[in-house]
Amino acid sequence: MSTERDAAYAVVDELAEWSDWRPFFEVAEGAPMSPGVYQMRLRDDLIVYVGMAGERRGQGIRGRLSIYRRGKGAVSGFGEAALDRALADAGFIEEHLANVREGQPSRASVWAIDAIRRLDVEVRWTPCETAASALAVETAVVALLRTHGIWNRVASRAILTPASARAVAEQPIEDGAGGPTTVVALSGELGRDDGGKAVRRTLRQGFPDHVRHTSWDPLTPAHVAYVRSRLGGSRY
Repeated sequence: MSTERDAAYAVVDELAEWSDWRPFFEVAEGAPMSPGVYQMRLRDDLIVYVGMAGERRGQGIRGRLSIYRRGKGAVSGFGEAALDRALADAGFIEEHLANVREGQPSRASVWAIDAIRRLDVEVRWTPCETAASALAVETAVVALLRTHGIWNRVASRAILTPASARAVAEQPIEDGAGGPTTVVALSGELGRDDGGKAVRRTLRQGFPDHVRHTSWDPLTPAHVAYVRSRLGGSRY
């Protein structure tokens, strides 16, 4: 493991209380039924995917992992990443073509399950109180690991240092109407009377892919958490 990757993993470990790493198919069915963040790693300890789950009709992390476990997530998230790599493996293709030639073709969901099984991945998770707080933790983790081999197709736009990543993950972000949703409202919460200039400047630093000269409103929980971590001082 590289020194930089090792350091990034150490910061991720400190962001939340993670469960132990366990084989995916052994523990997915017993995952928490609450919002949260999960990670997948290969047996060589390389973390390859970071995902989050909201309430999912009361199923939370368990519901999201169940989608992968049952082969229902072949076109999104970790399921898609696993299947993409399986379809690039000639051995995987030949094995399934052999079944077709024998008159025993598999359903698409079986291909998706087999794609994950071939990886022999382990999973760990951390429960969160709300989907918004899970999003903040996921944003911080992806930002830390985006250059260290993760397969997430859309990496976090936030450029976070380890210190600000910790701050983002620890924010008590309000969900829905309970928190500020505009630049002006957030600026007022932070006690600034500059019409939102400091907030916009901070957002541009943390989310450089945002289209210039377009509104930041409505703010996402990740936006709010990032600005609070940079401008909120000890209050947050």
